[in-house]
Amino acid sequence: MFDVVVIGAGPGGYVAAIKGAQMGGKVALVEGGKMGGTCLNVGCIPTKALVHSASTYLGALQAHRFGVEAKEITLNMDAVMDHKHNTVEQLVSGIEKLVKANGVAVYDGWAQIPSTGKVEVTLEDGSVERLEARNIVIATGSSHFTLPFLKDKAITSDELLNLDYVPERLCIIGGGVIGIEFACIFSAFGAEVTVIELLPSILPNMDQEISRRLALILRRRGINIHTNTSVTAVDDDGKEKTVLARGKDGTLNKFKAEVVLSAVGRAPNFSGIALDALGVAYDKKGIKVDGRMATNIPGIWAIGDVVGHTYLAHGASAEGMAVMENIFGNPKAMDYSAVPACVFSIPECSSVGYTEQEARKQGFQVKISKFPFGANGKALSMGATDGLVKVVADSATGKVIGMHILGPHAGDLIHQGTIAVQLGLTAKEAAGIVYAHPTLSEAVMEAFHGVSDAAIHLLSRRPR
Repeated sequence: MFDVVVIGAGPGGYVAAIKGAQMGGKVALVEGGKMGGTCLNVGCIPTKALVHSASTYLGALQAHRFGVEAKEITLNMDAVMDHKHNTVEQLVSGIEKLVKANGVAVYDGWAQIPSTGKVEVTLEDGSVERLEARNIVIATGSSHFTLPFLKDKAITSDELLNLDYVPERLCIIGGGVIGIEFACIFSAFGAEVTVIELLPSILPNMDQEISRRLALILRRRGINIHTNTSVTAVDDDGKEKTVLARGKDGTLNKFKAEVVLSAVGRAPNFSGIALDALGVAYDKKGIKVDGRMATNIPGIWAIGDVVGHTYLAHGASAEGMAVMENIFGNPKAMDYSAVPACVFSIPECSSVGYTEQEARKQGFQVKISKFPFGANGKALSMGATDGLVKVVADSATGKVIGMHILGPHAGDLIHQGTIAVQLGLTAKEAAGIVYAHPTLSEAVMEAFHGVSDAAIHLLSRRPR
């Protein structure tokens, strides 16, 4: 009898399993694919490896700006793929060791839940292991959602990650996180990239100003972005593909491409688990859970993409730790108010808390402060001056309720805003910390100061 059986070994499942074992539980982890799930194998990690290769290549091409003369700079896609593969393999191997070192029983196979407290695992050889558990955690993640007419005419990011050449022309359907990251990667590699987005802006979940500024930078770099545009069909004559898309004004546009990427979103993956037979409540957004990550059926819990709350690896990991706290008697409710989101575009952008638009809709007395990286010494020395730090504050209390960053290392810098939002700090309190000089973090400090119109390294518009 296991205390917990976790189904799915992605960043939610394997973290939950390790946490449960650390709390003294007898835990089993079931995974039919590779340890690490989508994130480590075909998502976050391999994509970031490609982003680093792309950024390094761009940096080499621009090295002369810093007095470094490099001749005959070329892109070796075989080496790029090797770097990606080695990164993934090292991390997956590390997690396998961590799981086993913590005493978690690992079952390589596909799980079904015939009834509460029972899990059947079909192993690779076809045999079935029957496990009994006081608690079952469903952590089966998500899978690609694609439009029916794109079948066999477009690839997903899984296939694009293994593309060992640079297509002359790449058309990306979807301007969300996946679409924009791959647009930056392959544009840097030398492809002519077109992004088609149905909504009025790329990255629709980000602060509108950040999305707008990033779109300008990407267009300046040569990426073709078409918003308010709906793809209606893809024709394939065997030599090249033609993407048919209609603009908001009704105009029909045609885009030629060697490769078409479908990046229109992901959907919860129930992996054949008979939720209806179990009586577990769910809808198209995912399995329904309360703040403890408990379903409506006692003893069955769910975390990660399968519940559809964040679609973020770190969100799944946080849910994985929270669910084990609750299972082992330490009440803990998930708090989503300060979960950061990062887009590893070139340059990066990140967000936490309320966007300016959301804050105004919620009725806050909004005070906005911005500080450009062009006025930051470290960014200037790096030649990375595109972008800004934007703080959203409640002018009634002075509290920081949101932060949004476009620029160098935005994914690292956002955690200063995350701490401020999580702890309910005022901008004055957050600005009162001593920040090292010269660092990019000083741009965050200056943005905090700016809530009180007190930014030091920015010309004041206040009359004397």
